[in-house]
Amino acid sequence: MTRACGAAGLVIVANLTGCILPDRDIRIESGIDNENAVRIVQRAPMLEEMDQRCNPPDLEAEFDATYCPQVRRTRASGLVLPPDGDFCVCPAGDRRAIASFEIYAEDADRDGEKPRDTIFGVVLIDPDAADEDPQHAVAYRDHWEPGRAGERIDDGDDQAGDRTAPPNGRAAAGLSVFPLDDSTGDRKIDLCNDAGRPLVPGLHTLRFMVTDRPFFRPRALDLDGNPAFEADGDPAFGNEQSGVPDLAAGATYATIDYVFECRDPNDAEAECLCNEVDGG
Repeated sequence: MTRACGAAGLVIVANLTGCILPDRDIRIESGIDNENAVRIVQRAPMLEEMDQRCNPPDLEAEFDATYCPQVRRTRASGLVLPPDGDFCVCPAGDRRAIASFEIYAEDADRDGEKPRDTIFGVVLIDPDAADEDPQHAVAYRDHWEPGRAGERIDDGDDQAGDRTAPPNGRAAAGLSVFPLDDSTGDRKIDLCNDAGRPLVPGLHTLRFMVTDRPFFRPRALDLDGNPAFEADGDPAFGNEQSGVPDLAAGATYATIDYVFECRDPNDAEAECLCNEVDGG
């Protein structure tokens, strides 16, 4: 029996009562323009032998990139401890500030060979979902401007002592890097004293959030409480709410958390190393 299938006029000769269409050319039109979620990428620990393969003494020499990581050395998520003693709440700053570090994120959405989405980031301290104003959690502004876009980097960008290579087994998704750095240039982060608001002794969570759309902006209201409009008739919006992904615009987001403890320098059991207060 011969049967014609569909408007394309596909003809299948078989003793069947229906048509089987190959699915290799079928694409579902979902209407979603953000098919891939943004994600934070961490570097896996490297064995000494792997490090030697990726970082031979001569930077210009050929090297085996088979086992080289995709991202540079980063700080692992989880508990952050000083090499010795404690992090402390110090009026003039804590000498046990940690070295600045970088966070990496990727998004597989592409326009041909180029990444489609820009990735934005914000640093939060002790975020509370019940807080009526999410801006209360925005912190460490001197180390990262809230809502700023990450810097696009090339996979396999060589650097002495820390070489990387494109990922094995899958296409490179396009990395963005977010350096948490001090604008003064000393490349230190005083966890307990640089948040931008006082931290009390105890455990705290530093969260870095990335999203592939600008952060949410609420509709602005006029004096009567009604939605406001611009002079050209377009809807008016308020300030960007850093830390609130714009889910209505199709945004995806990812987070990474670092936990640390701040001690009271007046606690006899705390091992603090505070800077001296001028005139003290």
